[in-house]
Amino acid sequence: MSTTAPTVQRNAVTAAQAAVSRRWTALLFIALAQLMVVLDATVVNIALPSAQRALHISDGNRQWVITAYTLVFGGLLLFGGRIADLVGRKRTFLIGLVGFAGASALGGAAANTGMLLGARALQGAFGALLAPSALSLLATMFTEPRERAKAFGIYGAISGGGSAVGLILGGVLTEYLNWRWALYVNVPIAVLAFFGALAFVHVHVPAGGKNRARLDIPGVILVTSGLVSLVYGFTRAESEGWGEHGVIGLFVAAGVLLAAFVVVESLTRAPLLPMRVVLDRNRGGAYLSVGLAVIAMFGLFLFLTYYMQIVKGYSPVRSGLAFLPFTAGIVTGSTQIAARLMHRVPARALMVPGLLVAAIGMGLLTQLKVDSSFVGLILPAEILISLGLGSTMMPAMNIATTDVAPQDAGVASALVNTAQQVGGSIGTALLNTIAATATTMYIVTHAHGGTSPLLVATGQVHGFTVAIWWGVGILLLAAIVVAALINGKKGKRSPAKSAEEPARVRAPQTREYASAGAHAGPRHNGRAAEDFNVETAPADASAGIAVSGRIRGAGGAPLPGAIITLVELGGRQLGRVTTRGDGSYELAVPVAGSYVLIVAADGHQPQAATITVGDEPLGYDLALSGTSGLTGVVRGAATGDPVAAATVVVTDQRGEVVASTETDRDGRFAVGELVSGTVTLVVSADGHRPRAVPVKVSGQGTTEQDVELRAGGRVKGTVRAGAQNMPLGDARVALVNSAGDTVAVTTTGSDGGYAFTDLDKGEYTVTASVYQPATTTMTVDGTDQAMVDLRLGHPGE
Repeated sequence: MSTTAPTVQRNAVTAAQAAVSRRWTALLFIALAQLMVVLDATVVNIALPSAQRALHISDGNRQWVITAYTLVFGGLLLFGGRIADLVGRKRTFLIGLVGFAGASALGGAAANTGMLLGARALQGAFGALLAPSALSLLATMFTEPRERAKAFGIYGAISGGGSAVGLILGGVLTEYLNWRWALYVNVPIAVLAFFGALAFVHVHVPAGGKNRARLDIPGVILVTSGLVSLVYGFTRAESEGWGEHGVIGLFVAAGVLLAAFVVVESLTRAPLLPMRVVLDRNRGGAYLSVGLAVIAMFGLFLFLTYYMQIVKGYSPVRSGLAFLPFTAGIVTGSTQIAARLMHRVPARALMVPGLLVAAIGMGLLTQLKVDSSFVGLILPAEILISLGLGSTMMPAMNIATTDVAPQDAGVASALVNTAQQVGGSIGTALLNTIAATATTMYIVTHAHGGTSPLLVATGQVHGFTVAIWWGVGILLLAAIVVAALINGKKGKRSPAKSAEEPARVRAPQTREYASAGAHAGPRHNGRAAEDFNVETAPADASAGIAVSGRIRGAGGAPLPGAIITLVELGGRQLGRVTTRGDGSYELAVPVAGSYVLIVAADGHQPQAATITVGDEPLGYDLALSGTSGLTGVVRGAATGDPVAAATVVVTDQRGEVVASTETDRDGRFAVGELVSGTVTLVVSADGHRPRAVPVKVSGQGTTEQDVELRAGGRVKGTVRAGAQNMPLGDARVALVNSAGDTVAVTTTGSDGGYAFTDLDKGEYTVTASVYQPATTTMTVDGTDQAMVDLRLGHPGE
């Protein structure tokens, strides 16, 4: 029985397991990059006072250290996402890492205000390349539901908890090193992520080249200008008020520019942001809910930081450490709650309760007083908010990138980051303005004859609680949005189809196959390919990313009728087609990623290969080795008579057994489905010497190989000892040929018996030794059995 097919399957499984391991290692470095981007939104905040003193930054320019990053980052995100789609996600990811590291080093070495602000703007620009390419790599690498849930759980934990980690890290670096390390810290992280991504992030780019779609320049200008105006408007509103003419003008400009962007995108043939990405109700609900949740989260960071440092007098490090429970809760909610339940329950069933739990935690903080206990109030509030948001953000990010056509994955990922960035800007500006207004009104109302530090602190806490009530309302609004828009399913099926339900297209059979009938194609267990409902026409290329090529057989000839099966790395079959008359095939994969392609054809050795599909159609050819039968007759060398019941074993060049059988009563054997090449034919039979013969198996037909076996002589006897001639066990018996070579060695049994079999003709010497050696010589003629007893004696006997 041939074992070649199982061997190929084992190799395919091994390759698939290696690909899975490589993906999870790649996730580590993608997550590092995302952590770096999220850190920079908050790590500089705590270091800012020290940087302001060192570089003599004016109070008017102080905010630009933060704004320069957020403005450029938020304004260029959609542009960065489309660049990732056009140039390639891995390439964009690596460029973003290098640029971000360089900009961070430049900012850390800044000698003046202009140098620091320019470095922060560069960080934002390269961050706009890095963030969407990281998320789109994740979305296209992990397509199996369980794997995807775990991967997005990790990513969601980093996205949600990274800001809190930034506050901790910023405090530690500023207090124990200096403010420059808040920027320098990005360099080692980026270097590690770069080399890790270079080695483990594998995105196939086919020979056909890059995506040659034209870049939508009007769309880039409009959306970048609109987002910059919007983000800057919220930033100025925080410091100058909502009614200031410049602020109103920025918001009007943002509205006009973004409205024009929507019109242009609806009319252009190659839009920067295809409207199909945002008009899907599930994705639209996900983007909106992420933005609303981030508004509340950034407000929380702002007010708790002010409360702990200004009201409670915490040091920067202590303030940062106070956010550790929030980070732990985000990680737990993302990786232990959402990741475990996402593939079991609808996303809405996770997100709505998560937002409600976060709202309850935010509601606790409305009870904040000047003398409130961290353990009694802030800690439980942090835990509830973080668990709720952790359970919300991860499924939201998954929905935002699920069922997206591969060519839109980058821009869809950029929209998630845009929602976060705009939400953070709105949260910081809107809630801080509300808090400041409420604080001022409280102090004015209660200042009877003057102000005191206690009154100021009380007024500040009052302002915080008023703004926090707005945060509660925003979280409840997000829950309503999720309940209304996200329908609980995996999303409306786009033309790309999802990984859970890949596209399968049946088309009429070609004339060649239709006329050939059921026996034209390959058979499996006696059934024709048509019995398995195998498609005989290519899958529609618009139903995903096309994979096509040719299958060739022995001598490079096209191989029609070969069955090609496409399998996920998790083992689930996605589709199956048969090759056409010229050996060509075509099918489609739902999303970019790694798959196993299995090819089988009658009379040929099956093959399995792991293919990595990127953003472009993949061309993949395979050549199958032909299989051959091996037959022959086993005869005795002396008589020429057939040897029945002889064991026939075939091993490959690595020594693995690929087939075995027995000869029939006429001495004939037959082995089928051997791969072309040299094999070793080993034949053994009772009373004969075993023989190994090298055989070159052709790629087609049947190879004939007869084998002659020589009769084997036998020597047996008993070793005895002492005057009583008693049988002696455990005596060593050696057989030496006439040339003096030891042919075999054995040990006697408890009855003193020994035996040597399968001996060639010739003269042999048998030696037994325990006490005094005993030796005798005999001749073996290959037909009779020689009986040789040996007697051992003690010295002197």
